[in-house]
Amino acid sequence: MSNGQDLTRRLADLLRDPRETLGVELKGWLDIAANAEHKATLAKSLIALANHGGGYVIFGFAEREEGVVPEEPQPPNLATYTPDTVNSVVSRYAEPQFHCDVQVVTSPVTGHKHPIVSVPGGHQVPIRSKRSGPNEKIIQANRYYVRRPGPNSEPPQSGQEWDALIRRCLANAREDLVDRFRVIMAGGAAAEVSVTDLDRVNQWFDRSVERWRELAETLPADRGARMQYGHYAVAYQIIGDFDPPRGAALLDALRQGEVSHTGWPPFWVPSREGITPYMHEGNVECWLGRDDENRDAAQSDYWRASPEAQLFLLRGYQEDAARDRAVEPGTLFELTTTTWRIGEILLHAASMARQFGAEDARVVLVAEWSGLAGRRIATHASPNRLVFDNHFSRQDVYRRSIEVQADQIQEALPELVDQIIRPLYELFDFFALPATLTAEELAKMRSHRF
Repeated sequence: MSNGQDLTRRLADLLRDPRETLGVELKGWLDIAANAEHKATLAKSLIALANHGGGYVIFGFAEREEGVVPEEPQPPNLATYTPDTVNSVVSRYAEPQFHCDVQVVTSPVTGHKHPIVSVPGGHQVPIRSKRSGPNEKIIQANRYYVRRPGPNSEPPQSGQEWDALIRRCLANAREDLVDRFRVIMAGGAAAEVSVTDLDRVNQWFDRSVERWRELAETLPADRGARMQYGHYAVAYQIIGDFDPPRGAALLDALRQGEVSHTGWPPFWVPSREGITPYMHEGNVECWLGRDDENRDAAQSDYWRASPEAQLFLLRGYQEDAARDRAVEPGTLFELTTTTWRIGEILLHAASMARQFGAEDARVVLVAEWSGLAGRRIATHASPNRLVFDNHFSRQDVYRRSIEVQADQIQEALPELVDQIIRPLYELFDFFALPATLTAEELAKMRSHRF
């Protein structure tokens, strides 16, 4: 049985006899996308479970006299229960941040569908709430929540409960240290991305998405710049022995490091008034979606760069912005454009490493696509490529990470891009990318042949 099938089976087992335990919280149908109080309620549960050592939040249950039953009515659409939505709550309330997974699972007993949030454990420091809920209710700023007998999510209320939380974090840190010594004693180096570095990039990613949401929520609901059908986003950090520039020097490095192969480069630095980059909380920030009510999702980039050599880009799908054909937004996913976009971003990371004088630095990159559920693979951008049958995605969000030496990106570009996107396309009814597609499309991109 595959890991994915095994996970689904274990989650389904939670629905056979749903009940609250120290590792499981049951919730009704919370509106975690729009209701501020519901977001605060979820945040409190997530922090408590993370401090407990991990666990699950299961939506769609109510406590009645006869026991725990599915809450009625069930929402007609469960599309808002996504990792993107849940992790935006984590990003808003938790410090340090952590990444949760979400899966909609069918109960083997009732046939009802229930979103299940998997909350990770293994944290080396206690996790606190960094802000209060609406009207200072539900969750309080600068509090540490744990799972207590009841079961309830509350602050520790005794020295013994505090001791258990601290001991758990110390044990996690000690286990990580022992693993690192094992690698050293074995005479090798870990092949996986450093957990510390990857966590740092994931946190930068999640904070950046939260910042974009703050900006997008100022726009009317029907604006293309709100990207209501989904988007893709990439964050990366250049890690090495160098001093990254900041402020105006960082902006100048971004201008000099621009990589343009497809006409709309990533991290484009505009000079027109109204969309020029600006400083925000120490970062260089640019949002194209603020100046034109007619700007579509694919032309409403949000990007920012930090003085720690961290960069982030968020862009809507070109498939949702096409005006020259009668296509319903949110229904297509192009076969080839993803290859070009990720290729350009990796080349941008290599270019920025050169700007920083850090060609031998490491690049840790995280990419995520949201709004995938219900889309099918299309070939409008590449009419010479044929896709037989319809291939749909049932998963809404996909996230992938890699690590690479900056000076190896140019030569290894096809392999790196393929490593990122091949599992993405498998979400579409097991679609297998042709073996030569990535290399062929990147060659076309680099030679400006479209």
